This record gives sequence, structure tokens and C-alpha cells, in this order.
Amino acid sequence: MLFAKPSCLPGAILVLLVALLGLAASPAAAQSRDSVRTLTSGGLSREYILHLPKNAPPEPLPLVIALHGALQPAGMMQRYLDLDAVADREGFIIAYPKGMNLLWNDGRSSIAGFIPLLHKRDDGRFVLDVLEALTAEGLVDPSRAYLMGFSNGGFLTAYVACKYADRFQAYATLMMTVPMDYAESCRPSKPVPILLMNGTYDPIVPAFGRPTPGARLMSADATAALFARLDGCAAPAISSAPHARITRWNDCAPGGAVAYYEVAGGHQPPSQSTDAVDALASVLLGPRRSGLDAPEEIWTFFKRFGGAPPVEIAGRAPASTTSASSALALAPPAPPARPVRAQPATPANAWAGIVPDADGASAPAPTAFAAPEPAPSLTRPIAPGAPLPLQAGFVRAGFVQGTQVAPAPATRLAQVPLPPPSPLRPRAASAQ
Repeated sequence: MLFAKPSCLPGAILVLLVALLGLAASPAAAQSRDSVRTLTSGGLSREYILHLPKNAPPEPLPLVIALHGALQPAGMMQRYLDLDAVADREGFIIAYPKGMNLLWNDGRSSIAGFIPLLHKRDDGRFVLDVLEALTAEGLVDPSRAYLMGFSNGGFLTAYVACKYADRFQAYATLMMTVPMDYAESCRPSKPVPILLMNGTYDPIVPAFGRPTPGARLMSADATAALFARLDGCAAPAISSAPHARITRWNDCAPGGAVAYYEVAGGHQPPSQSTDAVDALASVLLGPRRSGLDAPEEIWTFFKRFGGAPPVEIAGRAPASTTSASSALALAPPAPPARPVRAQPATPANAWAGIVPDADGASAPAPTAFAAPEPAPSLTRPIAPGAPLPLQAGFVRAGFVQGTQVAPAPATRLAQVPLPPPSPLRPRAASAQ
């Protein structure tokens, strides 16, 4: 697995570069069914953009709340991510909340270790207020509500997943690794279905973590292993896709699942949109890959959880892309249930992975759900020069032995049959 070298640019400059992400999207006018809504949260007037799918029936629909990155306006995130096209086809609502000063108070003391958060508002409460307001209007079905975020918004998504796990049916983070203290402070009330997507060449949120004081971050591998432990997951299944390796934990406590995408790209989610790639942004932020389409992957994951399946939109066009999640098997058959065990009290550091105590004697009382044996650790760093698998990959994993993680020899994966990369999909025509 290949990692980018830490950038020599000051962290403040790197965060400012996130604003370039929106330049990759065409400066389209708002769609006819988009509106800016206002609500009061924490005594403050807050705004969010609401996107209603075209030809949607007058009944409660699924909701995805999408949180923008630092210094990235919500409308720019909307155009850059291009999740609206999936919403129009699949029939779900999207809310794009606006962070104060274009930042989220995401539970960290600083962003990128350099810029202190400019406010101390309860943005987690604001996210819940958006959900509750749309539920009260009868627009959304709260049993099919999902939360996702990019970069700074991804950190807030993880914070909400830890603190308000029962309010959303599934979560997704793009270009985010959790703070190191989450290994002990994150105690969700139930298993958390979550999709994590990270770029191995990301200069802003490095996949190998960050030791910066005030913003110490786990590696991306350790972040995935943490949520796998919290969900009580057993051994994962590993597959490959163009420019990516996908690790899925599906043998988890009831309701839990973790999907971890290692993308050979930068601080940009992969996209198959024809105008998604901007050359300057790719130079500064790392490449944006087209082998996967982040919105498609996220929705494929989300719709596995929650209430009834999404409504059918009359006359909707068939999907123009094939996601890796649908092309590859979502999960192998689950093995018989394993003996339950309490969660560990003291996980290992971010490099060694999340490993339980040998006898579990010091483990705290289990949370509201019973967790099976933790998954084997996948968090030991890959040897320098080891290639990131594309069509067929390698597994370099450590297996739990007491409190130690012993490296296992590299194991060749069977060739995974993959469909040809889907054609780039044009963006929907914009209202002028």
C-alpha cells in the first residue's frame, strides 16, 4: 500500500486548497426543486440547502444529510459531489447544511493542526435539528435517514455516529480519520453501519494518520478497525476495484457493518462524472480517480439499512453506472454466531490496531449490544514499496494473539472478476 509523503505546505494553506474542490464542478444554477431553508438551532439562525428529487411522490422519502468540507460552501459541495443525480434517479432527499464560517465544530480542537475552530457551536445538534425539522414537515422518513460528510464534514459525521448512533441508519465519511482519543471515547449506543473512503495520496488527511498536537489522528486502517470492533465484527472480506481495495466487515453484531475503501487517490472522492476532474485541484490535492463513483457506492451501502426500500420514481432512467458494491458480492454468507465478549478497555495504538486484552479482565461492561470476537487487525503498516492492489491484490494482515499482533505472510487473493469501468456519466442539465 502506498502513502503520500507529508506535505511541506503549512496546514493552513492545505485547508484553503479544499476550496478548490468546488472548482471541478460546473458553476450551474440551482435546480428548480432546490431551496435554501432556515431553522433555529442553539438559539442561532442556521441554513441548509434542500434538494428534492424530480417527480417524487407526496410521501415521506429517505433522507441523506451531506456535510461539506472546511472552507467549502454547501452549494459548492453539492455541485462537486454530484449526489443529486443519484437522488433524482433513486428517489431520496438531500439536505446540505451550512457550517458557520464554512467550518464545522467536529469535536477536534483544531483543523489540520493549525487553524483553531472559529466557533464553539453544537453542530451535532444542528444536524439533528435538520433531521427533526424535515421529519416534522412530513417530507422524510426518519427510519431511512443517513448522514455523510467530506473532510471536516466527515469528522462531524464520525462525531455524530459516536454520540447519536440511533438517529441515523447508516453513515459515510470521505477523507477522514478519527482522533486518537476516539479509541476510548467513542461508545455508540448500538452498532454503527459505516462506509469509510480514504485516499492513499491525501496530503490533508494522511491515510497513515497525523501526530500533530491538538489534532492527533489515527490511520485510516485503524479507523476502520475501530468501527469494526465497535460493531463486534469478525473477519472481513477483501476485494478490489479499479484503483481501490475494499475491505468489508459484514459478519457483525445485528445491524452493524463496516466498508473501508482504500483509493489510490488524493483528498478527493472518486467520481465518474465527465467534468469532475480539475487539473489544478489534482496537482494540489492529489488525483481524483474515476474507477469508482463515491455517490453510487455510498447510496448502495446506505439503502441496505433502515425501513422499506426507496420508492420507485415514475419514468426514472436506469442507472448509467455500475457500482463496485453491486458488481462484487456484498458479503459472503455469515458463519455461525461466535461467543460474545465484552469490548476491550485499552486498545493498542493506531499503528498496531485495536486489540483486546488477553483475558478481558479489565474490559468495561459491554454496551447495549453483544459483540462477537473482534476482527483480525488490518492496521499494521504495509511494507515500503508494497503495491496497492488493483485487479488482484495482496492481503498483509496481522492476527490477534493475546495482546500482540503477529504479521501474517502476504497471501495472494484470487483474481476477482470485475466488470469493465463504467462510462463517464454526464451531469444533469442545469436550469438556466
